[in-house]
Amino acid sequence: MADRPNRAKLRLRPNPEGLWNEEKGPDPRLSRSEIVEAALELLEKDGFEAFSMRGLATALNIKSPSLYWHFRSKDELFDLVVDAVLGECRLPAADEADWAERLTSVAREIRRVLLAHPAATRLLTGRVPLGPNWLRLAEYVIGTLRRAGFDDRLTNICYLVLLYYAVGFVTQEISFGTGAEARERFDQMQEFVQHLPPEQYPNLIAVTAGFNERGLEDRFEIGLSGVIGGFRAELAKAAGPA
Repeated sequence: MADRPNRAKLRLRPNPEGLWNEEKGPDPRLSRSEIVEAALELLEKDGFEAFSMRGLATALNIKSPSLYWHFRSKDELFDLVVDAVLGECRLPAADEADWAERLTSVAREIRRVLLAHPAATRLLTGRVPLGPNWLRLAEYVIGTLRRAGFDDRLTNICYLVLLYYAVGFVTQEISFGTGAEARERFDQMQEFVQHLPPEQYPNLIAVTAGFNERGLEDRFEIGLSGVIGGFRAELAKAAGPA
C-alpha cells in the first residue's frame, strides 16, 4: 500500500524546543496545525507580500500576541506551512516499481502539490525544510537510491539534484503564470520572436511556433527523464565495466 500524505501530522517529529509538537499552547482554542492551515489559506488568498501576523490573527479571531505562544517568529510559522504542503506528497510503496519509476513519481508529486499551493514556492526560496514531512520525503528518496546500489556520495548528489530540479522547475512555472495567464504570455513571446530579423535569429524563430504545442508538463517530463537518465549513467559508471 502506498504511503499516504500526512499534511496535518506535525506531531511526528519530537523536538526539544517543541516546534513540531501538536499540543495546544496557552490558548486552548487553537493548535499549531490549525494556525498553519489558516496561514496557508491567507497566503494563497492575499499573496506573500500582503501576509502579516496581524492579518492572520484577525482571520483567526484572536489577538496577535496569541500567535507567539505557538511560534517564535513568522519564519518559524512559514517552516510549518512549507512542511504541511510537502506532507501532501503521496509516496509509492518501497516495493512498488523500480527505483527510477519511484523517483519519477516523487518528482511529479512535488510538482503537483506545489502547483496546488503556489504560495509555498515563495516560502521555499532560501529555506532549508527540516520538518517531519520533508524528512519523510528525504528518507524515502535517499533510501530508494541506496537500495538501488548508489553509494552514499552519489546518493547525496542525486537526492539534491532531483529535489532541486522538481522545486526549481515548478517555481519558475508558477512565476511565469498558469492557465490563461500562461497562454497569454506564451502568445506575447511568440509574437515578439516572430518579428525578430529572420536573418539574425533563424533558429529561434523556427522553434517558436511550437511554444504552445507542448505544454509545461511535457517540458517537465522531458527534463525529468534526462535527470533520471543521468542517474542511471552515473550508477553504471560507479559499478565499473561488467
